[in-house]
Amino acid sequence: MSRLAGIVGIAVVSALLVAAPVVAAPEEPEANENTEAVADGDDATTESAESTTTTAPALSPIEAADQTPRRGTQVQLVEPPPPPPPPPPPEWVLPANSGAGRRVVYSKSIQRVWAVDGNGVVAKTHKVSGRQTPLDPRPGTYAVWSRSLHTFAIQNPTITWKYMVRFAHGGEGGNIGFHEIPFQYGRPVQSISQLGQPLSGGCVRQSTPDAIWMWGWAQLGTKVVVLP
Repeated sequence: MSRLAGIVGIAVVSALLVAAPVVAAPEEPEANENTEAVADGDDATTESAESTTTTAPALSPIEAADQTPRRGTQVQLVEPPPPPPPPPPPEWVLPANSGAGRRVVYSKSIQRVWAVDGNGVVAKTHKVSGRQTPLDPRPGTYAVWSRSLHTFAIQNPTITWKYMVRFAHGGEGGNIGFHEIPFQYGRPVQSISQLGQPLSGGCVRQSTPDAIWMWGWAQLGTKVVVLP
């Protein structure tokens, strides 16, 4: 009998343990986003930061897109400048009434020569220094009749030059032709920059390169037309 009573007692205790309510452990409060730790020496406390809601100002579309403002295309209306004046006639234009065929044309007023080929095309033109009076030589048509690589002035042998191409005679019996700028005592009697001015006694002075070119082009019998 006593054994049965012990078994019943154990069963009752077990039933009471199963039916007893379960007491949950107290929960720790959740940390708030706005809670800040404030340290002051060895003591640490927490305080809740005041939550504040602020309305941001409205952004423009450009600011919202994070773009730098840009200016649009600018068009400046300005009156176009007047057209430039027409250029002056080039110096190499062959004067009118200067003959026909293969020839050398010498203008005393312009102080320039033109070498013209058989088709009427100007092969070369350059400035010279001759004489501007009606004489030495007179205007007219001539032909190359003599050539000398070296020569000198009859009246003054100290004046020498090269590439002499004779085509006329002077009023005092001297010979007139195309040649380089003369030299006296080893120095030229005029500068190249002075070509274009009437500085000679009758002959037609040229720069040395132009004199060499004329020497090769104006062979014996070449027509020479002298214009006023």
